[in-house]
Amino acid sequence: MSKKGFNTLYAELACPQCGRTVSSGVGFRAGSVCQAKYQLGEKLNWQGPNLHPQTRPQAGSFKTIGYFECDNPSCSTWHDCFPEVQEALITIEDDVIIQAQATTHKPGEQSFDILS
Repeated sequence: MSKKGFNTLYAELACPQCGRTVSSGVGFRAGSVCQAKYQLGEKLNWQGPNLHPQTRPQAGSFKTIGYFECDNPSCSTWHDCFPEVQEALITIEDDVIIQAQATTHKPGEQSFDILS
């Protein structure tokens, strides 16, 4: 699998730094990684050569880590062009993206981990 590219999930998340709810795009790598755009409730696409993980998890249910930027200019992480990234936990059940919530997984590292 290529280590480049990601899909984007559009969701509302509470920033863990400032607490404000922001509408943001969450970059994540799951299913066919092809710059796809998703909303909560949509089914993940598994058709394509660039799959992450390489094999669809049993029943299509798993969690993964994605990354987003807080769009609140008053947030300590907002730096105009280069904000710090926040982590989000994305829950997928039966291939459907059901939830995204801010989390702390591996601060300062962008690993796009797949969790059970």
